[in-house]
Order: sequence, then structure tokens, then C-alpha cells
Amino acid sequence: MNSDIVLYNFETVSGKFEIPIDNSLIPLNEVTKNSISNAWEECAVFDEFGRVWIISDKIHVLLRTSKENAKYIIGGISDNNKYRDGDILYIRGSEIYKILDEILQNARSFRRENYIRFSELFYRAIRDSDRGCLLRTAFYEHLNRTIGSLKQKRIKTFALEYDELTGEILEYQSCEFSHIRSVSLFPQFASLIENGLIVNKKTHEEITRYNINDENELYNLCELKGWSLEWYKGYLK
Repeated sequence: MNSDIVLYNFETVSGKFEIPIDNSLIPLNEVTKNSISNAWEECAVFDEFGRVWIISDKIHVLLRTSKENAKYIIGGISDNNKYRDGDILYIRGSEIYKILDEILQNARSFRRENYIRFSELFYRAIRDSDRGCLLRTAFYEHLNRTIGSLKQKRIKTFALEYDELTGEILEYQSCEFSHIRSVSLFPQFASLIENGLIVNKKTHEEITRYNINDENELYNLCELKGWSLEWYKGYLK
């Protein structure tokens, strides 16, 4: 799980988003609506990157299903989308949003569809809140400041003279920092010099051509191309 790699700092969303209203929904039971509203308030949090996570305890309320079904659903979510801090299990909000959509399209009744739509409103309201946008903006600015310096930092830190994959002499003016886990899919690792290798421009172009997104895909490409695999064990550590 991500808890082994990145330590997140979470903050509650309570009081930081506008309670959504949609008068197009058919009249719903007020007790049920309140339980959904309270569950989102209590279980949704922001990480420092402005992304939404959900504490697993009340996911069954958000999904309008039983605790047993929710446990089964959570078990099917990949570890990359989970984070454990002690006894608390967090699930990425984007995963819950996808599951809400799947449930809605298999709801078996229009009334249940509308409860799911009501739950969906809260995710969007939290995601698009001023606080969420502010956190994401600050993170984008941080990435823009740091990513540009990664090349020189890694070269200097490890006194690099050769392309870390092909072994060719580094062309210092044009060589590049090639992220191992891609920035688009793993932004939390984007500013770490350990999450990249210094390679010549043509090596980086080849990595990009194969749409490499993580260390396992890069490992396979290295085997295919006959490139060095020495980076792999160090990266896992």
C-alpha cells in the first residue's frame, strides 16, 4: 500500500464545501439523505495534494449497500488506491466515485439511482470546493518549481557520467530526468530524485514511445532493449 512509500497528511472536509442541492431528484427519505450527508462530512478528507480520500468505515453508507458488500468491494480495489494509517484505512475518492457510477447503472430501481445520484453530488462538491482547488493549485506550483531542478540534483548527488540505462556517455546539455513512475499517474512521487534516472535524450524518447508508467514496465523495456537493470533493486529499496 501507499503507506509504505508516502506518508500523507490529511485534513477533514467538514465545513469546507457547500452542501449540494439538486431539486431534480425525486423526493427522498430525509433520514437516509441525512445519513449520506453525515457520512461524507465525517469520512471524506483531503490529502496535501488536494485529492479526496474516504475513510472506509462508512463507505457502505455512501454506496447505499450493506457492510458485507462494501467490504467485498473494498477488497477488489488495488493497493495503489488505498492507504493505511494504523487502524484507519483510506480509499481514494476517485475509486469510490467510479464505483458509485457502476452501482447507479445497475441500481435495479429508479429510486435507488437517485440515492446514488445524491451521494455523487457530495463527491463533486468536495472535489470542486475552494479548499480542494487551493490545495491542488499549491501542489501544481510546487511541482513546477521542483521538477525543473531534478536533472542537475540527481547528476550532482550521484556524480553521474553515463546514461543510467544504456551506459553511454551522458550528453550533459541534452540529457534528461526520466521519471520511473510517471508524473501523470503518480504525482506524489514527481519531485523525488529517487523516482527517476538520468538518460540521454534519445533514451528518454524511446521510454516515452513505449508509454512507460512505472518501474515494472520500465524493467520489461530494459530487458527488451538490453539496457541495464541495476537501477531496479535500488529503486525498490
